[in-house]
Amino acid sequence: MRSTRDFLTGIITGVVIGILTAPRSGKETREKLTEEANKRTGDLKDQWEKGVAQVKEGYEQAKTQVNQYADKAKDQLNQYKGQAEAEYNKEKVKSHYNDKVDELADDAQSGIENAKDSFKVN
Repeated sequence: MRSTRDFLTGIITGVVIGILTAPRSGKETREKLTEEANKRTGDLKDQWEKGVAQVKEGYEQAKTQVNQYADKAKDQLNQYKGQAEAEYNKEKVKSHYNDKVDELADDAQSGIENAKDSFKVN
């Protein structure tokens, strides 16, 4: 940035010196200075506007990329969350199933014991 500023300062200084040392009347010199100043001002405005447009474009691109990465991260998080919930639910159902099987086995064992007791002869 400094080299650009130094370059522009050098150009402007050279133009001013050239205009001031040229063999013209005072009125012609003032008109020429005004003309050159207006021209350089217009050039600087154009460069400024181009720079602003480039910065805005870069900002929009960065914003779009950040949003894409954020969306991708959210999707992956939701995917992992869904997998974790499915695994949790699977384990919960499995545990409930095993509890019921154990309960039925205990009931069956109790029924067998009762049946044996009822067939015993005293």
